[in-house]
Amino acid sequence: MTTLSELPNEMLLEISLHLDYRDLNAFTRVSRHFHALSNRNLYKAIAKDSPGKSIAWAAEKGKEASARKLLQMCGSKILDDLPIFEGQEPIRIAAWKGHTNIVELFLPYCIQHDTEKEGDLFNRTLKAAVTSEHAAVVKLLLEHKADCKTNSHDRHAAIPLCKAVELGHVSIVRLFLEYNYCSLDTYDLRGMTPLAVAAATRPSPANLEIAQLLVGAGADLYIYDKLLLEAAGSDNLPVMKLLLANNLHWRQLGWLEVLWEFSRPRDNHEMGSLLLSWIDVDRILKYGNLQRCYLLKGAIVNRLDDLLEKVLKESSVLDKDHQPNRRAVHFCPLSLAVCYGRPRAVKLLLDHGADPSGEGNSRPVQLALEKGKDTMARLLFDKGATFDPDMCFGSSEYRQLLKLRMARVQRRPVSQEL
Repeated sequence: MTTLSELPNEMLLEISLHLDYRDLNAFTRVSRHFHALSNRNLYKAIAKDSPGKSIAWAAEKGKEASARKLLQMCGSKILDDLPIFEGQEPIRIAAWKGHTNIVELFLPYCIQHDTEKEGDLFNRTLKAAVTSEHAAVVKLLLEHKADCKTNSHDRHAAIPLCKAVELGHVSIVRLFLEYNYCSLDTYDLRGMTPLAVAAATRPSPANLEIAQLLVGAGADLYIYDKLLLEAAGSDNLPVMKLLLANNLHWRQLGWLEVLWEFSRPRDNHEMGSLLLSWIDVDRILKYGNLQRCYLLKGAIVNRLDDLLEKVLKESSVLDKDHQPNRRAVHFCPLSLAVCYGRPRAVKLLLDHGADPSGEGNSRPVQLALEKGKDTMARLLFDKGATFDPDMCFGSSEYRQLLKLRMARVQRRPVSQEL
């Protein structure tokens, strides 16, 4: 009996022409002979059935031979044969996966696409390569920057660089600077310059190196007027020091913005001291209650006892009920001091008439007992604080724990070490 492999080539070709795409794909993998004989028919079937999906598969897997074959069979129109969703373009898929050879193969189409349709496929491809940290692909694209006629001052041009800055890809940022890809003073779609993005990013050695590169390359320190606030907001002390060392000052900032940032809780108290260096405390104490309350809060969270004492002595921050006398400021100074483990601040507030019992749901004694801060709890009770654990929200076990700690605290005298 004659087997399939013994049939003449003409008959095998005729059989392959009657197979659907899936069967033909299986047919080509029977043997090398079958593959050589029917592979062309397979690509014709692909071109007829789902060319877009096939070229996307080749881009994802880095199959250069398959991609070239599909382009030969179908022409560059195959690259448009996908649903119109950003991220599905084959060149972006290849860039994301780091297949430099595939990106180079599709690059002429990308340039033609942007030229004819005034699109930004080149920039989006560049951003994909930056995001996945494929420096070789980024370098290839930057070498063809001139072919795409990229406007260095266009907002879209700054997006890939800002993404590299945000992700801390030092080598890629160096490439952007080497090829002078875009103006360093261009805003991205969020309205931030690359240096502003560096300032707004959490501190790291890579982040500081990038900021140094941008400053060294001539980035304008004053074009983005909230540069120092961005650094303060991200607790990026190294970049803030770099900016101040390069003669950036606070002249463009509203002092209320700096005051609000100063009052924000943070782990890095050196940042708070830097912010305070700009604030005119004496001037603030003559302003409204809101500003004085921000100053009070900043003194507590930044562990600045001398400032706290000055504020309490020279300004009526607390009203007759010993609470912040600005209703818009919803915080209890004593509770804040307890939360941050500030016994000295607790004593200063109590000495200046703060209510030891707190107000509403903000109970300094409860916080002190809950956190096991016996010294502060004893001090609050000594100043007349009242507290009933049975009135607290929580489980019966939680209330019982507060009772036990309260009994332990009240058996001992107040520490004289404050």
